[in-house]
Amino acid sequence: MSENFNWGYYSRTSGVRGTIKEQIDDFIVRERATHDLEKGNHLILKMTKYNLTTLEALRELSNILHVPLEIFGYAGNKDKRAITTQHISAKNMDREQFKRVFIPNIELEPLGYGKHISLGQLESNSFDITIRKINVDSEDIIARLNEIWKELNGRIPNYFGDQRFGTVRPITHIIGKHILQGDYDAAVWTYIGKSVETEPERIRKVRKELWESRDASRAAEKFPKQFVYEKVLLYYLAKRPKDSVGAIKQLPLGLQKLFVHGYQSYLFNIVLSELIKKGFDKEYELPLVGYKTTFKNSEPDQKLKELLEKEKMDISSFKLYDLPYLKLEGSYRSCFAKVKNFRIIKAGEDELNMGKNKAKISFELGKGCYATSVLREFMKK
Repeated sequence: MSENFNWGYYSRTSGVRGTIKEQIDDFIVRERATHDLEKGNHLILKMTKYNLTTLEALRELSNILHVPLEIFGYAGNKDKRAITTQHISAKNMDREQFKRVFIPNIELEPLGYGKHISLGQLESNSFDITIRKINVDSEDIIARLNEIWKELNGRIPNYFGDQRFGTVRPITHIIGKHILQGDYDAAVWTYIGKSVETEPERIRKVRKELWESRDASRAAEKFPKQFVYEKVLLYYLAKRPKDSVGAIKQLPLGLQKLFVHGYQSYLFNIVLSELIKKGFDKEYELPLVGYKTTFKNSEPDQKLKELLEKEKMDISSFKLYDLPYLKLEGSYRSCFAKVKNFRIIKAGEDELNMGKNKAKISFELGKGCYATSVLREFMKK
């Protein structure tokens, strides 16, 4: 299974290349959602976070308020290296409890009371993004961006973004496949022990030593404190070395779901990429595989069926008998996503990188769509 996501491009014009997220205000996300604030026992808050994932931010709140992580609800995972604003819900909590909360990289605004906010319960996300270290002049940047936008004609391949598979360690889908195959030992040890080149050297060394020794007790002390979930699994395995299923259950439910959804997303991206490279441009809904999936007699569905066979997977695997709360019935996802309100805010000198240029753009995407899928068309990196 590949960790390099070379998905096909829909547009043909050369991109501006460059880099994103050099500083956190280079990537600004605002969630657009409307929540009924008249009835319910969940406090609805607007949360703005800096340099934290959504799960990390909620874990901080859980720790400081001494409440279970499970009382919080949210509509979607937002980027870590960014400034993001979204809505969260907190069951049976009141405004006064949050007035005493001070976390430097989290701002909270209580809005009222309503119902639990669940995944997907939003309308859209708007983005203001700065691309830096561009090696072409300002006029060329604007020309390329406008030409690509013209070619896209308001839509992009609806790929799951690379962060779905792990930004620093792109292994989420690999863990998910192990879980779906019932190989829980491989799932756990891949999560805590598989080393990748994008991690700091000292962490790679800890993981490599752990991968070879399988000494959970020793490794638990070597991981820095911010590697919370690795330490949770290792302390558990130190006491129960043969209970990999139990170890997985120690992780937050949202993270467990990310693993299996990651593999489901990986299958979708591979098939969509093959179609795009062949010139496919139809409005079509491709299955997100689950145990209830039925395959139509169409090229997209048959490609997905062939890929499952190649991966040695069966749709019954998605029932997850040992972890039934993670089972996936299957659904559908559009092959293309609409991009609205695109504009070039600015193109010019990059003040952070001598001799380079930058471009600031904005656009809006519907729920479940990824800004990185838009950026990859404009950057072609």
